[in-house]
Amino acid sequence: MHYCGVVPARRLLQLVRLEEVRRAEPPIRLSAAFFEPGTAGQIAAELTGSDDFVLAIGAPATDALQGRPVRACDELLRARGVAPVPAGEESRRLVEAVAPLGAFEAADQGRQGTVPYAAFREEPVFETNADGVFCALRARRLPAKRHPQGLRLRIAELEQNQLLDDGGDLWDRRIEEIDAAAAALCAHRYAVGHASWLGDPDEGVVVLPGTSIPDEFSTDGVLAPVERVPLPPAN
Repeated sequence: MHYCGVVPARRLLQLVRLEEVRRAEPPIRLSAAFFEPGTAGQIAAELTGSDDFVLAIGAPATDALQGRPVRACDELLRARGVAPVPAGEESRRLVEAVAPLGAFEAADQGRQGTVPYAAFREEPVFETNADGVFCALRARRLPAKRHPQGLRLRIAELEQNQLLDDGGDLWDRRIEEIDAAAAALCAHRYAVGHASWLGDPDEGVVVLPGTSIPDEFSTDGVLAPVERVPLPPAN
């Protein structure tokens, strides 16, 4: 089984594929293959040319219902401190290309729920949010990607979840590759029955790792306290 994550990379898409590496003793490790950025057509060809796979797309797969300014899942993410990802042409093309394979449809039970076990067998494609994945894994907010601490925590989270970069070092990767690796990790959690969703089932939902999603991601300890020297008063 391949566990795949795709996120926007400027005008292209970034794909990361994970495979389980089983050992005599736990934990299971996840070997990561990082692809060159490509078009929706190239990504779809790579995916459909392989054996079984689960795909997490880190970009909007649906539109807001008529009369709504934004999707419910985006509202719920923002309320937790996670910024929604803007829709892009290539990600929408990818959604259209892989939709016939089976996209996840949440049960109509409110605006939050647990992904049923083995849902990936009939619905291997779903939407996620890379920053939301990291927040869900840590159960708290993370600093912005532009902050050195934000990048360090993201890489540390991938390493703690046994993700191995066989083609280099995670510290040498672009931020889009780190995000795509997070989406792929969510695909693995989805496949093993350890994922939940947010949103309106009639409109489309976002899937994040974990058997439940907290009502808010704590901001406690997000940044270490540092001293800053005050400037003199302005004239």
